[in-house]
Amino acid sequence: MKSLLTGVLFVLAGLQAQAAAVIQSASNVHNGKVVVAVDISDPARRVFMEVDAKSGRKESLGFPNDLVSEDIMAVISLPEYVVVLSQWTAGDGKKPKVHEYVRSSKIWMAAGELNCLSFDQIEIEKSELRVQCADENKEGTLVGTVKMALDFTSKTAVKATLPIQESSAGPVSFALKGGSMFKWAALDLKSGKAKKTYTAEDLSLSSDAKIKKTIKIKETIGPAE
Repeated sequence: MKSLLTGVLFVLAGLQAQAAAVIQSASNVHNGKVVVAVDISDPARRVFMEVDAKSGRKESLGFPNDLVSEDIMAVISLPEYVVVLSQWTAGDGKKPKVHEYVRSSKIWMAAGELNCLSFDQIEIEKSELRVQCADENKEGTLVGTVKMALDFTSKTAVKATLPIQESSAGPVSFALKGGSMFKWAALDLKSGKAKKTYTAEDLSLSSDAKIKKTIKIKETIGPAE
């Protein structure tokens, strides 16, 4: 009986661990705000949440319904758009998907796939996304820079090394804390001398919130093989 009870408690603990919210990724600081990707076992509650460091206001950007089974590798915040790179990482992995969130219309657009499985640096300049690809080509050397055309022209150039665990711009800064890489427990957000800590649960949605956004599929599939 004791061993059975121990087994039940172990299963319950595992279910509780799976249900806990975690921060999977965070963006660069832009306009005093940071966008975080909150992951949870319930796909309907996955969300990109933008937090204003000064006011503490949180705004849900929703979550593309074709990404509910993917890991969020990078989030880049721009004046008019948010660019997200996601990837199915199980097994041998799949090519990363690139999505664009249009701030003005509040919709997500699928921009295509990036022809690189492994990368740790990302750059957006004008209408081009670039990553430093660690894949090997047929000759056994690193692929290097892989480029992809975006569906817009950015007014701001952004360069980041992944994962973005901390970022600052002017008086605003943040750091992801606790947990492990891509499963952080909290966000420490500063504006000047003021600091506030948000747990992943603070940044998640209530279970009855509607988070699915319209996906406008583009014909652009990304760079050719």
